[in-house]
Amino acid sequence: MPQPESEAAVPGPPADQAARQEPRIDDPPAALWSRNPLAWFRFFGPGAIVASVTVGSGEIVFPSRGGALFGYQLLWIYPAVALLKWGMAYASMRHMILSGAHPFQRWTHLPGPRGWLPLSIVTVSVLCLPLWYSWLSGILGTHCAQVSGFADHCFWATAWALVAMALLWRGGYRFLEKAQLLILAIMLLAVFVAVFFVRPDWLEALEGFLVPHALQYPDWAFQVVPKLSRRSEWVEVLVYVAVIGGGTEDYLAYVAFLREKRWGRSHLPPVAGSRLQEVAARGNHPGRIWIRAALIDTVTSFVCVVLIAVAFTLMGTLILQPQRLVPDGLELVSYQAAFLTGLAAWLKPLYDLAIFLAFFGILLGGPEMAYRLWSAYLESVPALARRVKPRLVRAAAIGWTLLPALIILWTLRWLQQTGAVEPGFDLLDLVTPAGIFTSFVASFFCFANLWADRRFLPPPLRAPLFLQAVNLAAGSAFLFTAVRAMASYQGVLGYGFLLLLLAGCMLAAWRMQSLHEESPA
Repeated sequence: MPQPESEAAVPGPPADQAARQEPRIDDPPAALWSRNPLAWFRFFGPGAIVASVTVGSGEIVFPSRGGALFGYQLLWIYPAVALLKWGMAYASMRHMILSGAHPFQRWTHLPGPRGWLPLSIVTVSVLCLPLWYSWLSGILGTHCAQVSGFADHCFWATAWALVAMALLWRGGYRFLEKAQLLILAIMLLAVFVAVFFVRPDWLEALEGFLVPHALQYPDWAFQVVPKLSRRSEWVEVLVYVAVIGGGTEDYLAYVAFLREKRWGRSHLPPVAGSRLQEVAARGNHPGRIWIRAALIDTVTSFVCVVLIAVAFTLMGTLILQPQRLVPDGLELVSYQAAFLTGLAAWLKPLYDLAIFLAFFGILLGGPEMAYRLWSAYLESVPALARRVKPRLVRAAAIGWTLLPALIILWTLRWLQQTGAVEPGFDLLDLVTPAGIFTSFVASFFCFANLWADRRFLPPPLRAPLFLQAVNLAAGSAFLFTAVRAMASYQGVLGYGFLLLLLAGCMLAAWRMQSLHEESPA
């Protein structure tokens, strides 16, 4: 358990004995010093896990849908979103590598009731996870029902969620993740080949990628998907922004993976102030060299996100838009099969298998990331952490991620059958509010990154000005788009719910003050 960050002198062993007992930062490997980019890929680890978990929900579904609706003009969204989310993730990772503190451990010291921001983020996670995973398991179930011709999406979603729970409990995730990445890589390679095969207008694509455009639905979209008339472009695109590349909870779990990677101080107790002066004084200190690993991992991860999103957008523009096919409802992934069958008919089974593995991998990886997120929160509340066993936290993460999602799916199915819910209400409607809430939380994440660096790191170790500017821009952009989308989606009711949620977390954090106190030595 992390130790207090007090700078006060306390009795202890002699200096030479303390030096021998002080946990050491691992020496950076030679690959971190190398100028060969191929040597850097050994550090592509945590980012690969996050990408593998989010690629199905983000890069397969929404770029295809966006390409069909907006065409080339959507492309500029991806580098902009990737840059903002990269800054958010990288700033928190470099802080942890230098100091050993997860963001939650730093944010407990923000002004206000102690721990209000971590508690707010975990609360949003608890509320939104069933919505996200009812949608994701519904897509998987729909795909299996269409391919097999047997049963419906609720049956298949339930079957595979139960299989995922069994594998997670037995620890069978690693093997399946490797298999998923292999098959998905083959499918994505085929998609990139297909992009060149259909020959897009590269100049128009480059303009769409580099020049921001106002996005507007085409007139025919309201005939194909009538509910778009009640869904503004702000709301539509904000869901893309929230999902593509992962959300706030994903990045906090992303940072927590560093405990296992042992980059810099990430696996050691947090330190602050004068204990970081030695690191600040040496430009070649091992702790500072390890930052390169986080830079390599995050840049590689987000470059992959952009490439995949662009490829699916181009295919949506070139294949789906002329046929006026918009992935929607129960057809969120079936239309995309044309991306590969247009290249070769025998690729259809490969597409079906890759979609299955992508979404089943999400059912496996999502609970694991929720477990890391909740464990990181417990680290920031020492007295609470001592009362809760990790095995119980893991069981709660698995159960809460998947079981309520199935309840939502079956309930929605029953309500539609009885006519209590209009038939046009579908899986995408479930995640729209979750996407808006995620963007609100992301804005706090970015602003808190800037505060944590200034509060705990000596000036030489703080994020460079460019990274600070990216976090400031990201926080402002996420806050503005979330406020604008909420106005279009729920208006006063949505704002009222957010204010009540924040006030409730503030009150709960105030009542939990004593849990943040360390027990006596």
